[in-house]
Amino acid sequence: MLYEYSLAILFYAVFSVFAFIGLAFTSRWIANFKTAYISSKPLGLLIFGYFIWLLSSSKMIDFQNTLLLWIFLVLSISVSFLFLFKNWPKYRKGVWRDILLVEFTWIILYLAYLWLRSYNAEIHGTERFMDMAFFNASALTNYFPPIDPWRAGSPINYYYYGHYLFALVSKLSGIATNFTYTFTLGIIFSSAVMLSWAFVKRFTNSNFFAVLAGFFAAVSGTVAFSFCVLGAKAPEICSWMKSTRLYEPSYIINEIPSYSFTVGDLHAHLIALPFFMLALILIYDLFKAPELKYDLMFALTIILASLGLINPWDFVSLAVVVSLAVFIRILRTKKFDYKYILKAAAIGIFAIILMLPFLARFESGASGIGFASSYAAQNTLIGKQYPTPLHGWLGMWAGFLALVAISIAAMRKKTFNLENYPVVLVLSAVLLLAGVEFFFIRDVYSLANPPYFRANTVFKFGFHTWILLSFSAMVFAGQTWDEYKKNPTKMRRARPLIRLLMVSVLVVVFFGAYYPYQAINQFYLSTPPPYSLDGSLFLKRLYPNDYETVQWTKNNILKREVVVEAAGDSYSDYGRLGVFTGSINPIQWLTHQWTWHFNPPKNAKPGTAIESGWGKVAAISGEVRMIYESSDINQTKTLLNKYGAKYIYIGALERKEYPALNEQKFYEIGEVVFSSGDSKLFMLNFF
Repeated sequence: MLYEYSLAILFYAVFSVFAFIGLAFTSRWIANFKTAYISSKPLGLLIFGYFIWLLSSSKMIDFQNTLLLWIFLVLSISVSFLFLFKNWPKYRKGVWRDILLVEFTWIILYLAYLWLRSYNAEIHGTERFMDMAFFNASALTNYFPPIDPWRAGSPINYYYYGHYLFALVSKLSGIATNFTYTFTLGIIFSSAVMLSWAFVKRFTNSNFFAVLAGFFAAVSGTVAFSFCVLGAKAPEICSWMKSTRLYEPSYIINEIPSYSFTVGDLHAHLIALPFFMLALILIYDLFKAPELKYDLMFALTIILASLGLINPWDFVSLAVVVSLAVFIRILRTKKFDYKYILKAAAIGIFAIILMLPFLARFESGASGIGFASSYAAQNTLIGKQYPTPLHGWLGMWAGFLALVAISIAAMRKKTFNLENYPVVLVLSAVLLLAGVEFFFIRDVYSLANPPYFRANTVFKFGFHTWILLSFSAMVFAGQTWDEYKKNPTKMRRARPLIRLLMVSVLVVVFFGAYYPYQAINQFYLSTPPPYSLDGSLFLKRLYPNDYETVQWTKNNILKREVVVEAAGDSYSDYGRLGVFTGSINPIQWLTHQWTWHFNPPKNAKPGTAIESGWGKVAAISGEVRMIYESSDINQTKTLLNKYGAKYIYIGALERKEYPALNEQKFYEIGEVVFSSGDSKLFMLNFF
């Protein structure tokens, strides 16, 4: 384990190097050095990462040339130092002490999460296979977009950019991805807590509320989940997985970061989390600046473009925040500053332009915006979690809204005024919550499974709303407490409200603590040893022959090749070689492939049987079956050539999936290059 933690520290050190790039920008606007330093790491990664991705997407650099990547990084840091030193004197004394304090806290959070994760770090179950497949594909590709590991010949038609960013850190560190997948979760968790603290400290002197912001943003559960636990009767328990399902039947998803950090899927919405927080920190500078300077515009453009590439839902939510910030600034200044407005609009326009290399190759499965009420009425879904039940609203949002309301009542105009940026966050949250009641994004669910028509919409915008309300609630509460400590005599009439506020904070913390307690006991501490940060070790236990094949492949096949495996459906263990080696399957996880290439007719109606892409997926799956089972060698060769296959694997899952498997023919068209038990990896030699 000591060796594994030394790798974790190395990964963290490489991530931290990006602070030298980001600090050249954040030091120009943020007066508090700790906040500037905390913000610099994710910003530096986004700036450097975008330009490497752009160059590789244009085939100007090979992403596998690690030496060249390091040369670019050193040059970028060198240029950044020239700008950084100009702003360094304004921080004066205490800079190195602040760096040590921030680093100590960050590393403790990072290692604490990894220690807990070591109890159950398996990249197995839920959609971890998918995320690891994208992570490896991004790490091993020469150019972008990577070839889909589960659809030979096609680029990934999903949001791989977030996986790429941390695959870049993985590549620079030289650490195997079966470790860096777990380390990435640790970086995201610790960054989320640190950025939460940094955000709140821009508006209040209270370390207590800044720390609570980190708790609510990354650890706390909902009030609704606490009632689930309290309502469970022995010997029943409320499962940690219940956290995302407030209603029965569970037609909508109410995921928040604490659940995401437990389940450990490296999904786009989780990877985007620290960068979303970074955006909220820097939008404040857009909000308060007397004029928009080009360096801030550049940074915000990179952030918005990157978030659009990682997870387009973040782009939409931040567009709401930016638009409100600009609108409230106009109201505040009582001046229609057209130059400011044009510059703010330019940020969004140029962000979209920076996204074009990705969008030009991307086929979206979304088909527009629909009206939730009319859709629910047409499909007899009124009363079935639409509109959102009152107890659902209260169970998710009542705690934060109560803290905001009490703070406003105690402080009145001193808190809820147009000068106070957190007002923008509260109003943005209200707009998002109202928006999911009126509108939804049309996707595969709204056509193929109507009851789930707004599952994604509620999930993604609710995830952002959680951050907006947890941040603003802690700022409002912190500002109220600061004012009370400063002028207790002047605020004597508000003392009952101050007491109510502090009691309410403790109550919300108490209810929020139920989820981490349940998750730690059920997900982590209930798992048997051995404990490790290696996410691939479960293969050694469940599929020892596959594990040995994976190790041999990683050491001997040094570039991505098409390796035929049995084709299986989503949420299964099929495709395991592609997941852990980065090799490419002809087809895999069939339902996911269908949703990624979902292309229904424009006049398709919900619940009707139509061809929307499934036929192509099923056809490839059928051809993989023929590769394994056909007795016609020529037909087998033709199909193998069609997908550019260089290897074919026969393991336990292949024997199970294809009972008529014709193994003998592969000895005639190839040779066994590795075997373990009754599993064999053939290299094809008939070309």
